[in-house]
Amino acid sequence: MSWMIATALTGCTITGYLFFRYTWCLALGFPAKTALFMLSMLFGFLPLLVGYNFEKYLGSFYAAYRYTLYFVFIFCVILFALTLISDAVFGILCYTTPLLRGMTYIGCWWFKYGSVLLALLFSAYALYAGVKVPAVREAVFSSAKISEPRRVVVLSDIHIHRVISPEKVRGIVERTNALEPDVILLTGDILDDHVGRVRGITGLLKDLRAKEGIYFVTGNHEFYAGYRDTVAELKKLGFTFLENSGVPLSGNIYLGGIPDVRTARRIGLNVDLQQTFAAAENGRYRLLMSHTPADFAEENNFDLEVSGHTHGGQIFPFHVLVKLYNQYLSGRYDVPGGAKMYVSRGAGQWGPQMRFLAPSEITLLNLVPEAENK
Repeated sequence: MSWMIATALTGCTITGYLFFRYTWCLALGFPAKTALFMLSMLFGFLPLLVGYNFEKYLGSFYAAYRYTLYFVFIFCVILFALTLISDAVFGILCYTTPLLRGMTYIGCWWFKYGSVLLALLFSAYALYAGVKVPAVREAVFSSAKISEPRRVVVLSDIHIHRVISPEKVRGIVERTNALEPDVILLTGDILDDHVGRVRGITGLLKDLRAKEGIYFVTGNHEFYAGYRDTVAELKKLGFTFLENSGVPLSGNIYLGGIPDVRTARRIGLNVDLQQTFAAAENGRYRLLMSHTPADFAEENNFDLEVSGHTHGGQIFPFHVLVKLYNQYLSGRYDVPGGAKMYVSRGAGQWGPQMRFLAPSEITLLNLVPEAENK
């Protein structure tokens, strides 16, 4: 309930600001302005009107309905950000440029409605960026502990649900296999719906191929969708589940996995790094799968942590909020204890099937002996 209240307040703040910014100055009567204000408030509530319960009323039209409502809402979000930025730019120009002094931003319709057009174009691109097959993003990590090069593909946050395009999932599988990985790591939030409802789409992941296997850990959305059911479903596909446990890999690498650090305790699970790497021999390169990027500080007993969860912010300007809530947003980091971290922006997305200034990715980690990286 709290997230619904927060979503409604955020949405109505955004759309209410846009109402006063774009329509209040129009030469309209009070009834017309009241109707537009009510419409703007409805737009603020759109994220609460896309739930799966609407599918029983809309049937085959549900997917189009969901995509449309999210598109309108994200258009408002992007327009809100552009308006704040353009207000600031125009204000600075008016203050610093004598020729512009005395002009009002509200009177500059070309400046204002140019932002509307730009927001519409950005929203269309965000939809394209969300539904397309992710590009490959590579990173190299070297260590004297690694005895031979390993190609590790990380697939995080696919968020398989009933309205995701099966063609996108097929594309992810094909692009991943084309990388000829030694290992594939599924770092959580792979499933985001009732298992029985998406079994046909989830089954497409069975075509993933890796020389030394495919391993997965749970993310927060596996807990929301049903922890036991989602784990069982991924096991049926032949994937190996790691939960406070690990396995040795070639190249002198030891792979460990833990439950999601923010949701595990809700179902009575602990996050135990010591148990995860208890069987790892001294001198092995320790690779940790943790859905949520976490700073374990003095508890660090690994060399590299791979995570997801943040989506890199997914849609600007939410980058700011995600960064405030998560210390690590995307890419590579040095973490306390001398370890490294890589945070994937994810191959899918939660909520709106849209991305803006945070492209999705299939991550290829090249783990190489230290000498080969010099």
